[in-house]
Amino acid sequence: MNNLSTHLLSTTHALSISTRFRHLCLALAIFYLLYNVTTFYSVSLYESAPSSIHNLATPFDVVIPFMPVMIIPYSWSLILFVVGFFLVRTSTQLSLLTWRLILATVFACLIFYFYPARFSFNRVVPDDWTQFGYQFLQLVDKPFNQLPSLHVTYAILLGVSLWEVVASKNPWISVAYRLLLISICTLIALSTVLTYQHHLLDMLGGAVLAVAVLILSSRIRNALVIKHLALGSIGFLLIAIGGFYLANMSMIVSEVVENLAIIIAAYWLISFTMLACAYQQAKSIQNTRWFQKSNSGRLTVYTWMKFAPIIIIYNGMSFLGQWYFKVFSKGQRHLLTPYAINNRVKVVASPRLRQADLHSHLAHWLFDCTSLEWPSLPEKMPSSVHCQIIVIDLAAEISSHVYHLEVAANGITKMPVHYLYLPLLDLQPLSDVLLKDHIDLFKRLEALTQSAETRAITADNESRVEGHQVKYGQVKDDQVKDSLTTIINFHCVMGLSRSIGVQVLYLLYCGTLTIHNYQSWIEQHYPHAHLTDAYLPQSLVEAVANYKSIEYPTTH
Repeated sequence: MNNLSTHLLSTTHALSISTRFRHLCLALAIFYLLYNVTTFYSVSLYESAPSSIHNLATPFDVVIPFMPVMIIPYSWSLILFVVGFFLVRTSTQLSLLTWRLILATVFACLIFYFYPARFSFNRVVPDDWTQFGYQFLQLVDKPFNQLPSLHVTYAILLGVSLWEVVASKNPWISVAYRLLLISICTLIALSTVLTYQHHLLDMLGGAVLAVAVLILSSRIRNALVIKHLALGSIGFLLIAIGGFYLANMSMIVSEVVENLAIIIAAYWLISFTMLACAYQQAKSIQNTRWFQKSNSGRLTVYTWMKFAPIIIIYNGMSFLGQWYFKVFSKGQRHLLTPYAINNRVKVVASPRLRQADLHSHLAHWLFDCTSLEWPSLPEKMPSSVHCQIIVIDLAAEISSHVYHLEVAANGITKMPVHYLYLPLLDLQPLSDVLLKDHIDLFKRLEALTQSAETRAITADNESRVEGHQVKYGQVKDDQVKDSLTTIINFHCVMGLSRSIGVQVLYLLYCGTLTIHNYQSWIEQHYPHAHLTDAYLPQSLVEAVANYKSIEYPTTH
């Protein structure tokens, strides 16, 4: 299980039209955005600095004839592109097709930016029935974006992706289908040079790019890697080309503006490429090396230097998520209501909390009261009541709220606040974390709930009340022990997947939940959770739930 196809969810049932249409729209949107942006860039560059545009004609191109009729197979490329999304049969085939085409598009457009080229020959529009096709081609596609030929790249990728579509018991049907597919893809590739739209080197470059994408997609662990490679490339092109146009409009500091845009674009590309590399790793615990944090849960300066664009984006997501929750989820306090494992330990999953809201959440978590009652809590809280908070930070991309939570907690009592960091990336499947790392985290939670500090607080409380009568009678030992409350707060960025998923695993580990009721528990307590089968696989659920029975077998 070391490539993209084995990590994508595979199903045999028919895909919905809406799902296919969404994938098609995504691939087409990225193509039309980047292809047109790089075309406009090349046209502007050709007008301002013609020597910057390359000529890829070879002596062999001169002998290639112009065949007007080949405009027909040339037009098949878009048709095959669209139809391909409705021919694939499974989710795996659809996802592979989508990401292969997107990868090819972004890589090709990066080459168009770094190595802009123009078709060298003059093509005379024929005066026969094919002239409408060439007139339309001149209208929608300029003689730029030459190397590599995306027609060739798409033809190869579509041919490979659609190879297994027809599965018939009659071998002749399969053979006929594949011969037809090969013929269509071959004609599309040949039409690029026979219509005088590309040179031979463009055609060769398209084939090389297709092979590179196929090899890369076979080695990439999951679609999240491709997603961030694509986001990095798209951002680079938009920023760099946007800077080019902004520089052209500036009459004074044009060179400074363009160079600054290129630096920012390169920084964006490097950050997202490093993030893609982090997703490519098999062991998510190693994310600590990528997203380092201080003991107070704050991202280090070194981490900011590497991932500033990503960190800024996720901080924006956190802010918008908090705002959305406050505006549109009023009255749904159950989302942040702790769940009692027993009479001393409670767990709660949350997003990264804003500093302004921490008093309100603490009041609710610890004493089930509102923030309006907060100022009087220190006086109302009995001296026999002791609390501790354990924060499990699961968000690699933003700083934790543990520092501000500790400040808020000290405002009511000197309760200890412990901080643990398990660096998970957004939407990274929880199965990427080794079972050992999950168990180590849960054992640390057990140790903290039964720590020497906790025992010291309890012992101190017992010694304090020993021999003293309180208003309601003698305090018993079990009452003193029950006065200790531990709040375990799992948090991520939005509080929709990572925090809830790891909390569920912890409850399974504790035996509070079972493999038979954990899904209904999620629906009841976190109805807005985003926990797919791929994100929280059944195999991981069973492994965690059965861990203690395996580790400590019962004796009869």
